Amino acid sequence: MRAPPLPRWPATWPSAWVAPLVLAAAWSIALANEPELTAQRGLVFAGGPFVLLAGLHARLGGYLHAPERERLLPLPIEPARHFQAARPAHRRGLALTIVAGIGAIAAATLPDVARCGWLLADFLWLALAAILIEPGIAGVAAYAGRRFPPGHWITEAQRFGAGGWTAEEAAVHLYAPALGVGLATLVAMPGQLTLARLAERGAATSQHWTLLAAPMLAALIVRVTAGRLYAAGLWEAVPWLAEATRRLAGTGLPAPRPGFVAHMHNPVLQLGTTQLLRLCPLMRLRLVALLLASGWLAVRAGPPDAPRIALWCALAALWLSPLQVLARERRRNAALLASLPLPAPERSGRLRGLEGLLLAPPAVLAAFLFVRWL
Repeated sequence: MRAPPLPRWPATWPSAWVAPLVLAAAWSIALANEPELTAQRGLVFAGGPFVLLAGLHARLGGYLHAPERERLLPLPIEPARHFQAARPAHRRGLALTIVAGIGAIAAATLPDVARCGWLLADFLWLALAAILIEPGIAGVAAYAGRRFPPGHWITEAQRFGAGGWTAEEAAVHLYAPALGVGLATLVAMPGQLTLARLAERGAATSQHWTLLAAPMLAALIVRVTAGRLYAAGLWEAVPWLAEATRRLAGTGLPAPRPGFVAHMHNPVLQLGTTQLLRLCPLMRLRLVALLLASGWLAVRAGPPDAPRIALWCALAALWLSPLQVLARERRRNAALLASLPLPAPERSGRLRGLEGLLLAPPAVLAAFLFVRWL
């Protein structure tokens, strides 16, 4: 009989889909500005890891950082079930990141199908390495996030990595993601060089095929051992990580509410605006970035190409991402407001006025750009 899935709590970090879209759109513009295939290959080699690194913390957060890991840890649940419970969100985030990278390459190279195919082969080989390596990041972070005896080499590495400003046991979480992406890049490099030889000369030697396959076998070993490393360190790593997170979070006092919120006559709107400003940082910066990108597209002499349109759409998505926060808080607000003497639409917790205010800037700017280039 299959065990029921473990419960989940709402994530406290931003969604994993915004950062890869923004970075992939900017990467696509850089690819489109390079006319030579060799230069584009270099950009795929250099930019692909950054696309994978964007959103990596959100993808891997379910393994150790998620609140359900800490709350379910006292229960007699096998580590393998904790590991399996975090895999669906990780797979979805990684799949979306890979699709964003594919879209960036396609938008920059089509209709040149041959060039697009070779660049996609380079990126997908890197993506395959990331698929195998990324679970190992969680396994290594769990294993090395424990307390070891004095004089142990991991203890010395923890002390050196922490630098005195965070818990030594939590230092591995600062470096493991970037080192994991670096390992995936190193594993994919021989295969990418083999693909480059095939593109240039149409043939490769047996030595090149060995370089293509051997590093992936090493990455496969990392994937196979990830679960065992995770099981060995889960029970100790999660408490140390949770303690370090609470220590870095400060006193827990909420940010002061802006003065204009107090002048709103609708208390439900005050509640929603306060939640929006506290849970979604840098709202002004998001709006400024969207306005600057819109102005940049408006003053261009020619119509925007696919990469620039993708960049604008990614910045619009970054501005609209707080709609997810409002949707998540709607049920809690409805439970809070249910017993108050308020009209029925307000007791539902939905803030149509605030949602419309978020939708207005992208809609107006998109209409303006459409008319500008019609």
